[in-house]
Amino acid sequence: MTTRPELRLGSVLAPGLLAVALFGLMAAIVLNTGFGQMAGFPDDLSIVSEIGYAMFDLEPLQSNEGAIPDTEPFLAAFLLIAIVLDAALDASLVLAKREDAGEPVSPLSSQGPSGETDATATDGGFDTAASDSSGTDEFDGTPGGDAR
Repeated sequence: MTTRPELRLGSVLAPGLLAVALFGLMAAIVLNTGFGQMAGFPDDLSIVSEIGYAMFDLEPLQSNEGAIPDTEPFLAAFLLIAIVLDAALDASLVLAKREDAGEPVSPLSSQGPSGETDATATDGGFDTAASDSSGTDEFDGTPGGDAR
């Protein structure tokens, strides 16, 4: 006989109530904070082009009137992000590489019980070279695939 679910009360509820209280506190802080006006860049200038000119040290091409000064901090952040993303890509390639006893393993091969390497069958495990060439399927006897 099954019993109905019971609500566990007591110290079990403390982490959940603490999380709800913390969420409420953070929501109250965000909703009551007065943010100033957004300070952006001039409409007729492109920050992307200014960073590009700074990257390749093309000062004559940078806009003179109303130019965005000191774009080098943007350039430093851009290069730092590029290095971090490159390191993440290298780490993912190292982690994805499979080795068995120091030798690289091909992802499309497997070893059989006798130790020889067999190519992985992509048709469900049937060796098409070893089967007869009549074109019939061994499941239902009709040409082609299984009739379902």
